[in-house]
Amino acid sequence: MNMHVGFYLETNGGTPQNTEIYKALNKAVEENDVEDASVFYNNVDFNPTQSRFGMFNSADIWSFTGLLVATSLQNVARAANIVNKFKLAYLYSPLTGGTSDIFELMAISDKIPVITKSQEDADEVYRLTANKPLVLENFSVKDIIKVLS
Repeated sequence: MNMHVGFYLETNGGTPQNTEIYKALNKAVEENDVEDASVFYNNVDFNPTQSRFGMFNSADIWSFTGLLVATSLQNVARAANIVNKFKLAYLYSPLTGGTSDIFELMAISDKIPVITKSQEDADEVYRLTANKPLVLENFSVKDIIKVLS
């Protein structure tokens, strides 16, 4: 697969969601499911997971091309203001404040794809926005690429 995939996170720390993302990216790199994988973050924190992908401060997003998945509504707004050649998507997670700003969620769901990790989350996004999100079968980079293609 000839794809550049990046995630835009609030912190590079070892949060449960970040650890899941790091494992998925490591697997994608090991199995050659991606040409390149990157993580962009706003805040530096301790990360216990060894990475097989690039980790960059969010100031470097301007040079990224490929598929960029943001994990917060704030990061979606920041990334949407960058003029570059990446396809932006939002990974919805109610555990990381996914419903903290329903109006913002409604606004972005009309403009960019929203991805959920479960049918329950998809039902919640649909109830809140009247837009059907993309549901992952398994949380993997391969599945993310598949639903966004």
